[in-house]
Amino acid sequence: MKKFQLFNWIVIVFLAFQFAACDNEPLEGEFPVDVDVVTAEEGQFVAKVGDINIIAIEAGGILTSENVLIITGTITDAGESIVLTIENADLGTFNITVVGGTVNSGIYFDGGTIINPYISTAEIGGFGELTLTEMDTELLTISGTFSFTGVRISLDSDGNPILDDEGNPVLETIEISAGSFNSIEYIEAEPDPTDEFFARVDGASFIPETITTTQVTIGGIPMINVVAVKLSGETIRIDFPEYLGLGTFAMEQVSDGTKLIGLYNANTGGENLTSNPGTLTITEYDNEIGKIVATFEFTGTDPLGQDPTVVEITEGSFTLYNLDITLVTTNSFTASVDGDTFNPDEIVVIEDIINGFNVISIIATDSITNQNIGLIFPADIIEGTYNLSPILVNGDEKVGFYTPDVGNSIVYTSNPGTLTIISFDIITGVIEGTFQFIASDPNNVDPTTYIISIGEFTVIVQ
Repeated sequence: MKKFQLFNWIVIVFLAFQFAACDNEPLEGEFPVDVDVVTAEEGQFVAKVGDINIIAIEAGGILTSENVLIITGTITDAGESIVLTIENADLGTFNITVVGGTVNSGIYFDGGTIINPYISTAEIGGFGELTLTEMDTELLTISGTFSFTGVRISLDSDGNPILDDEGNPVLETIEISAGSFNSIEYIEAEPDPTDEFFARVDGASFIPETITTTQVTIGGIPMINVVAVKLSGETIRIDFPEYLGLGTFAMEQVSDGTKLIGLYNANTGGENLTSNPGTLTITEYDNEIGKIVATFEFTGTDPLGQDPTVVEITEGSFTLYNLDITLVTTNSFTASVDGDTFNPDEIVVIEDIINGFNVISIIATDSITNQNIGLIFPADIIEGTYNLSPILVNGDEKVGFYTPDVGNSIVYTSNPGTLTIISFDIITGVIEGTFQFIASDPNNVDPTTYIISIGEFTVIVQ
C-alpha cells in the first residue's frame, strides 16, 4: 500500500481542498450584485469583504495533478484570507456553492481561527460564483472574477456553538463581492514520486511489476516491509526496522517479524529462501520528507534446510518515498455535547462492508455517563472536508451519530454536520480528523437535538 499524500502548499490551501469531485452543478441562487467595484491591477487580488474594499498582500494559485485549481488571496499577516477552489480548471464560469460531492468552494478566513471559516455551503445558505477569464499555461498566470456568500456557526469564547431562543445554532454570514484577480501566478503541483527497486538474481535482471511498501508495528518495534513482485510472481522482500538510520547492517536468516531479513521466492513451488548471509546499506534516510535510499545483497537459502536451492541476490537497490517515520500507537477522541466535555474511556475502530462499500466506523463510549459518539465514512476517504448525512442509504455516505443513553435511548444522527479528514496514512492506518454536527432523530419523531462540537480524533485502522 502507498500512502496518499496531498501536497501541502500552505495550511489554508490544504483546508480548502474538500469533498469528492463531480461535474460542475448548475448555477443557482441570487448572487451578490457587485457595487463599488475594485478593479484588480496586474498581479493583484481584490474584493469587498462586507462593505470593506481589500487588496491582498499576497496572492497565488496551485493547480493539482487532478486539475483542481486552488486560488488564495492573503489579506493580512494575521491569517485573514480568501480561498477559492474549482475542479476541471479552464476558462468559463463555475458554481462555487458547496454541495455534497463537489470540490468547488469559496472560503473566507477572518484571521481569528482556521477551524471555523465562512464557507459557501448551500445547506446553511451559502452560494457563490467564479469566472476564470484567463489561464496562461506558458506564463502560468490566471485572471478572473468571483463573489460568494459564506456562512458559519457562531461560537463563543470556549468554542461552543451559540444557540438562539429556540435552541438552534446561530449562523453568521459574510458577503464577499466585487472579487477579481488579474494575472496572478500559479504553480503546477508535481505528482508524488514512485518507489524504485532493482536487483539481480543469479546475474539476471529483476525488474518488478509492483512494489509494495508497508509500515507495521510488531512487538512495539516499527518495521518497514518492501515487497517487489515480477509478472511471473517471482518475489524479493526486504524487512527492516524503521530505526536503523544510515549505515550497513547484517541481515538475519530467521525473523520474528522484528529483524532485518531478505527473502526470495521464485514462485515455482519452492520454499522462501532467506538471507544467509546478507547486508543492507542505507545511504539516505530523510525523516522530514519520508525518503529512504538503500542497497542490498544476500545469499538466499532455505532456513529449514529442506530445499537445496541457493540463489545470489546482487546489485540490489531501492528508493522509497512518502514514508511516515513517526507512528501513532494509541487512539484519541474528544468532543463537546451541548457545551459539556465528552471524554470517552473506550474507542473502537471497525472496518466493515455495507452495500458493497468498505467503511470505517469509529465508536467512542463514556461508560460512566453511558453516552457514545460515532462516525461512519468510506474506507477510501481522502483528506478534505465533507458534509455529514443523517442516514446510510448507499453505504458510501459520511454519518455522525450520538446516543445519550446507550441501550435506553434512540440514536440521534447528524443533520447537518461536517467531517474534516486532516490526514489519512493508509500505510500506518493512522487517521486524524475533526467534526461537528447537530444530532437529531433521523425519523423526525423526537424534536430533541444535541450540539456536537469541537470534535477531534486520531485513530489507527488495523
